[in-house]
Amino acid sequence: MQAVPPAPNTPPPQPAEPFRGAFSTQTQSVIGFGATKRKVKQSINVFAEEQADGTYAVRTLNKHSVPSGKVRVITKDQLLAEYLPEPDLYMNKVAPMMRRVRENVDVGDAHRAEGELISAEFEYKNALRVDEEHIRATFGLGLTYLDRGELANAKLVCRRIITLEAAFGQEHKHLFNEFGIKMRKHAMYELALRYYFRAFRLSKTDDHLLYNIARTYFERGKFAIALKFLAMAQAINPSFPEAATLLRAIERKAGEAPAAGEEYQRSRLDDEPGGPAAQ
Repeated sequence: MQAVPPAPNTPPPQPAEPFRGAFSTQTQSVIGFGATKRKVKQSINVFAEEQADGTYAVRTLNKHSVPSGKVRVITKDQLLAEYLPEPDLYMNKVAPMMRRVRENVDVGDAHRAEGELISAEFEYKNALRVDEEHIRATFGLGLTYLDRGELANAKLVCRRIITLEAAFGQEHKHLFNEFGIKMRKHAMYELALRYYFRAFRLSKTDDHLLYNIARTYFERGKFAIALKFLAMAQAINPSFPEAATLLRAIERKAGEAPAAGEEYQRSRLDDEPGGPAAQ
């Protein structure tokens, strides 16, 4: 018996939403010394979110009932064995607070897009008061400071971003690139390189990241090291038009400055088969 084909206008089935919820667990610790020594129990609330591979990312809830701190990845069996569901906590506190933070950031982004930078700062700070590790809010605040030319404040935000490993994830790549480019345009080269190398430790095969590092060194006048990172980018992606343009700029600039030209020629010799780098 043949299967009946679906009606022509039937929409394709939508993937199920990942499960999200609040849970609690009990921990036991010892406090005091000698005669005052005693065991105490503490209840910890967490937020769990289902991942694409079926595992669950678990984060502790902060005092505002939003996820904070490092992620612990566990299996569904571990979640059910080690934690108790707290549906009322999720519905009445966690979900509303997460929605409030998201709305603050969305409004902040809209203000920044319109050049309303004071209002953008206000919204991003409101979000960060509730979730001090919120990635989009942190990037947004830093970009706002850069747009206003407040470089001291932008540097503080950049140092904060460098400590947040989640900031360098794929989902934030457009913000990461925008932030790095604006730092470079403000000649914040040292901090921009610290920022880029933090990402480089997490991903050594990102051709655009390698290009950005090369571009930053180029603008500092460090042509030899710029060339090395550019070569790494082109090795990963030979069809990279911006990299080819930067290579021509390096060759032109290196030829204009005798000292830079000597440094550039040495770097080319180092990269030749059988040159110093191969020894």
